[in-house]
Amino acid sequence: MIKFLLLGILRDRSRSLFPILTVFIGAALTVVMTGYIGGILPDMIRLSSHMDAGHVKLMSQSFYENRHQMPLDLAMDNAADLIETLEAQFPDMMWKARTRFGGLLDIPDENGETRAQTTISALAADLISPNSTELDYLNLTESIVAGGLPKDPFDILIAKSMAESYDISVGDQVTLMTSTVNGSMSFQNFNVSGMVVFGIAALDKGGAIITDIEGARMALDMDGGSTEILGFFKDDEYTSERALVVTDWVNNNLKDVNDPYSPIALRLEDSNEMAGMLQFAGSFIFIISTVFILIMFIVLWNSGLMNGLRRYGEMGLRLAVGEQKGHIYRSMLIESAIIGVIGTIFGTALGLVGVWFLQEYGINLGDMASNTGDGIYYPNVIRGKIIPACFYAGFIPGLIAPLLGSLVSGRGIYKRQTASLFKELET
Repeated sequence: MIKFLLLGILRDRSRSLFPILTVFIGAALTVVMTGYIGGILPDMIRLSSHMDAGHVKLMSQSFYENRHQMPLDLAMDNAADLIETLEAQFPDMMWKARTRFGGLLDIPDENGETRAQTTISALAADLISPNSTELDYLNLTESIVAGGLPKDPFDILIAKSMAESYDISVGDQVTLMTSTVNGSMSFQNFNVSGMVVFGIAALDKGGAIITDIEGARMALDMDGGSTEILGFFKDDEYTSERALVVTDWVNNNLKDVNDPYSPIALRLEDSNEMAGMLQFAGSFIFIISTVFILIMFIVLWNSGLMNGLRRYGEMGLRLAVGEQKGHIYRSMLIESAIIGVIGTIFGTALGLVGVWFLQEYGINLGDMASNTGDGIYYPNVIRGKIIPACFYAGFIPGLIAPLLGSLVSGRGIYKRQTASLFKELET
């Protein structure tokens, strides 16, 4: 029977070509979207961890409770000793001290008088040590659009948009006004060594700077302190299970509920609402499959109704010679399944080619947006990745949608009255 139906599909293109094309396109798009998410999700995890959350993040308990206020007086004051302990306990990880703070940037004129002032958010990291990997992790080398990297503790990188708004040039001296860990005012001159593109409008236009952590410590009176310590697995591959081992050890051995300055450890998904984003990404295949099933179902339902009208005489003749309605209905479902398999196989093949192109070459959004250099928080090149789900994701809508279409459109078979068949055949 299957051979008979297959020959009918291949010989009668008018009843099979459109459904196969529909399944073909739907399966291909499903595979491409799956590969796209498979490629962008690791990039999202990597960027989020490198820029802000780490694979594991340590803060003091009191700073964590008030983290939205960035209270420097509640920061950890023994970062170097703590990093030494963590490196001994977890040799497969790297640990980096960083400090985030805010302040006011004073921009002088040629006479040294205040020309403009703007609020800024600052990130301090180890930028000038010979063995530091922060330049790579913060993607600074690729993001600089003017000037160069900091060479001195009191060199800073500023957002290009802010520099253009306030007419700041590379080599200019600006003054950072902020508060120290002791609550006193601090005024420190910094030299603009370069300009960067963050890739986020709030940072590019709102005012953001990056400086070396030692210069920031001197300006903030934080002798050896930092607001956070980020831990990264050396292979740069994050899994929740590996991070949980680290956070459990820190919270069980280093955290002291009676000491507000003792560290508390968080996993990547515990920071900045990353858990919801990771859960959404994990459910993406189900979501995109459901969307394409609904779209293809509507299209194939209408196609089935049209074929039912065109094959009205065929169904009547089969009923007239004694074929059971259930048998005809089942044969239509099998026919739809065969159409789904054929369309899905070719659609999956095309989708894999598309994902391979994204994986090997990517799509350069920088050419479209006329920006120079990658953004720190957002890469210009979008890439996909061929993951195991790419090989089966297309079969979910590719098989379910045709069957649903035939299930609904084929109900008309049971409404045919056998007594009127010969009269219909005569006409």
